[in-house]
Amino acid sequence: MTAAPGWYDDPDSAGGPLGRQRWWNGAGWSDVTRGGEAVAAQRPSYDVLTGGRPERPGLQQRPGQRRTWLPFALIGGAVLLIVVLALTLMSGTRGGPAIADPPAGPSTTDPGNTFPPGTVRILDPDAGISYVYLGEGWRELDFSMRPEMLSVHGQYIITQETVPDGGQFIAECSSGLLAAQFGGSGAEDYAGLIEPVSQSFRSNYYPAPNEADVLSSEAITVAGRSGYLLKFDLTWDVSGYDSTGERVSLLLLDTGKERPAVVYVSVPNTHAELYGVIDQIIASIELL
Repeated sequence: MTAAPGWYDDPDSAGGPLGRQRWWNGAGWSDVTRGGEAVAAQRPSYDVLTGGRPERPGLQQRPGQRRTWLPFALIGGAVLLIVVLALTLMSGTRGGPAIADPPAGPSTTDPGNTFPPGTVRILDPDAGISYVYLGEGWRELDFSMRPEMLSVHGQYIITQETVPDGGQFIAECSSGLLAAQFGGSGAEDYAGLIEPVSQSFRSNYYPAPNEADVLSSEAITVAGRSGYLLKFDLTWDVSGYDSTGERVSLLLLDTGKERPAVVYVSVPNTHAELYGVIDQIIASIELL
């Protein structure tokens, strides 16, 4: 019998950390563990603060679009699984002979995209900022770049499981250094940069056609540094989407690095009760 994917007692933990579990993918053991002393080593692509202690960043995943990246991540995971299984067949399992199917009754929580208990802030060392973690239910983004950013850190929740292009619709807060294609050399350029940046986000991550209603566009100071903040509502009427619009905030911020930081916060109108997190994120930004 083949047991369902899930967390089980780690068969390699003899003499190691007590309580450690390893992820069983339904066909074999993965390299992902939790519990014991192995938890800190399993965090994905972001530094986060857990009770004031920074976690080490882990492996970064492939880039992807905000609205359609989850299926591609699953495809990448399947390819990785095939490679791991092939290596296992050639070299044997880690630590000895083949391991029998684990016992029944696992925890079926997927090992990826979750924050460790006690997380209070997300660190973006590339952009040089940190901001508040929004709490239970918000997951870590796991792609390493997007057209507008040189790197990506942040959090998201799924707001619609399936959209017409086959991806998932999400609310998110992400950050990174602004991609070089947008130019700009200082805070005096941000007012001119914000429009092409917002147009790139609109074309890459939203149903089309869509219309934008600008709520505010202004130079601001965040954490003592110069920045420019654009807020707007997008609307669309496209079959297959639960939402008919979204509230978006884009911040360009001088953090003393060669490129400005960009902070992108978006919430679809199906979850309008979460609009308040936009101001919460901006107000919580601190320099590292």
